[in-house]
Amino acid sequence: MTPLEPAAKFRRVWLFVLLSLAGVLALALLLPDDLFLSAAGTDLTGQFAAWRAFAADSISAGHLPLWNPYTYAGQPFLGDFQSAELYPLNVIFLFLPLVQTLNLSFLLHLLILAWGMGYWCTRRGFHPAACALAGFTAALCGPVFPHLFGGHLASVCSMAWAPWILIFLENAWRGPARRPLLLAAMGVCLQILAGHPQYVFYTAIAAGLNALAFSVTDRSLIRRALPMTVVVYAGAAALAAAQLLPGFAAAAESVRQGKVEFSFASSFSFPPENLLTLFAPWFFGHLPVETYWGRIYLWEASVFMGVSGVILALFALGDREHRRPARRDLAVAALLFLLALGGHTPLLRILYDYFPGFGSFRTLAKFSFPMLLFVILMLGAGADAVVRGRLERKFFARGVLAVSLLVVVAGGYLVVSPEGIAALRSFIVGTHESYLGRVGYPPEPALATLGAGAAHSLLLAGGLGLIIGTSLMAGLRRPEFRWVPLALLPLEMLSFAWGGLGTSRWPEVMPDILAAYVEAHPGDYRVLNFDREDNGYFLGAPDLWGNDPAVLKRYAEFMTFAQQGPMDHVTQYVEFKYLPPILSLVRFRFAFVHADKGYQIVEGRGALPRVLLVQHYQVLPNRDAVFAAFAKPDFDPRQTVLLETEPTPRPQPSAIASTAKVTDSTTDSLSIEADTPAPAILLITDLYSRDWRARPLPGSTQDHYDVLPGDYIVRAIPLAAGHHHLMVVYDPPSWHTGLLVTAVAWLIWLGCWWLPRRSPG
Repeated sequence: MTPLEPAAKFRRVWLFVLLSLAGVLALALLLPDDLFLSAAGTDLTGQFAAWRAFAADSISAGHLPLWNPYTYAGQPFLGDFQSAELYPLNVIFLFLPLVQTLNLSFLLHLLILAWGMGYWCTRRGFHPAACALAGFTAALCGPVFPHLFGGHLASVCSMAWAPWILIFLENAWRGPARRPLLLAAMGVCLQILAGHPQYVFYTAIAAGLNALAFSVTDRSLIRRALPMTVVVYAGAAALAAAQLLPGFAAAAESVRQGKVEFSFASSFSFPPENLLTLFAPWFFGHLPVETYWGRIYLWEASVFMGVSGVILALFALGDREHRRPARRDLAVAALLFLLALGGHTPLLRILYDYFPGFGSFRTLAKFSFPMLLFVILMLGAGADAVVRGRLERKFFARGVLAVSLLVVVAGGYLVVSPEGIAALRSFIVGTHESYLGRVGYPPEPALATLGAGAAHSLLLAGGLGLIIGTSLMAGLRRPEFRWVPLALLPLEMLSFAWGGLGTSRWPEVMPDILAAYVEAHPGDYRVLNFDREDNGYFLGAPDLWGNDPAVLKRYAEFMTFAQQGPMDHVTQYVEFKYLPPILSLVRFRFAFVHADKGYQIVEGRGALPRVLLVQHYQVLPNRDAVFAAFAKPDFDPRQTVLLETEPTPRPQPSAIASTAKVTDSTTDSLSIEADTPAPAILLITDLYSRDWRARPLPGSTQDHYDVLPGDYIVRAIPLAAGHHHLMVVYDPPSWHTGLLVTAVAWLIWLGCWWLPRRSPG
């Protein structure tokens, strides 16, 4: 067979791309229009559906929202990376029905991830069948596919770009660098915009370790690999500055400002015993059917890549053509796994203290994703060797048979004595990292049930290993048997994906009974919906709380104080036990508490209006003094506002009535008219952020207004006597600066892309 001409290869690639895209689009659109590819009660139905709808509806109306008034009584929206407002692929939300578009986004990014992994293997010179297997495995492996069950849309979108970044960097190190560097920078930019900065950081660490490994194994790359990686990430930061700068500005006001506590940073580290999920995915329980009894969440603690995949990856280490790059990939994977172990090793303490970034996140277990990408590269190398018939080593097949037999024996022991799992279960319970049996989670099943599930997973893995070992042994004489592990791998991955797929329906997003209740009680107020805090946009009433790390720190402290929690350890998590009167300051009116037969509705009293004029004030030096004043029984936010600095002008009591009203409002602005016979404080019961500005409109007495923190969390504007017409706008300077930097960076990128190549000599 004659080799294909480059043009023919190009046509075939594009035909594959178009056909696979058409398949994904058809699958997404053929699903019921109210069916989510995510389990009930997870982040898709509890956050991303509402946020994507809010962004799409606002943009369709001609407005890019910078502030989200529906969650946490208000929070930065563009500055919250997970809003992904600037992510180009989210344009599909403007044209297709919401539920189907959410499913399409998941499937499309799995496809992008598979393409990237396959392309990486292609550049390594692997057989097309090996490349396809590697791409298929990457899309459905343990660190990726279970995130569909958890509804982690931003995670999947961000993971999709990791293999593209890594292969473009390798291309730049080993050949003409200009266009691969530009493509790598674009890949990092897309990963930033996709919405999950933690995967951006972890992919950058993986890229740096890979550059180091290439430099060690090929001295000609010492001056290329690491410097080029730094250049790519610096360039990508400029390309994505319109997202990065508002994101950093918002983070500086959030509960994640600076370093998180070490105990928080070390939480959700990869449990070492979960290496068993590499080949026995349901050893610790099954996501949609049984209960998971291992540590942390299974979607963070699974590294499944198939029994066939593990064997093929190990096979590459001994193959004469692939052993050197495979061992380099294994070294990078081992370092990433060490990082994934997080708090289980002393290394994290050093990184937390001295390495920027490691004090900003939790869930070090996410390092298992880039780790497995490098192991899947080894899988591709092993599959390439098998496809090409390099099976001359008997000892490898014998080793597979021996290890598989041991796994079968272990599974058989648990079949006979399922209570043998007790020691492992007791150890896991003692770590306090398992959720099984906690309040709000399923009760713990009997040890016999746990042991039987673990036994089944081991027996299946061991049985597959015996089949594969036998086929490799037989393949030494009958070459057709070498296809057995290659055929089993996609079946394993499909079985894993099917077994871990959860679905939910539209009523999981917002029960009709709640939306109807809010519609029947109009007004400008906020609620506490304990089931779906981030779904205020669908409810039609802003929520006092949410579930996202971008909550403003001042507000998190206030809500923690209201629940009598520890004030110096605030996070995005608050356990609600009380509904104190001080919640009237943020217009609280209803709490919806899920009950056995529907919802219990608790009504608050005395919610303040959105704007009011206050004539008395008190300057208090710090947060604790303000909260101590809140605790006094005679404190009335309608009469006195607590400030942190002296206002200009100072309020003066007056017997003549003053008025204030909202004349217009959007997500990011508020137009107000006020008349006051004496200086007063305009109190706006929306959350304070340093990026809220007040601008005078025609006919206003003052030509300048200051927006101050009032009562620690809301906005206070000192007014002089007279008529006032002003607009209060959320206008972060970081957004304008970032937009300018991004525009210039993309112009430079395009210029570099179209620069003519230098002629040789």
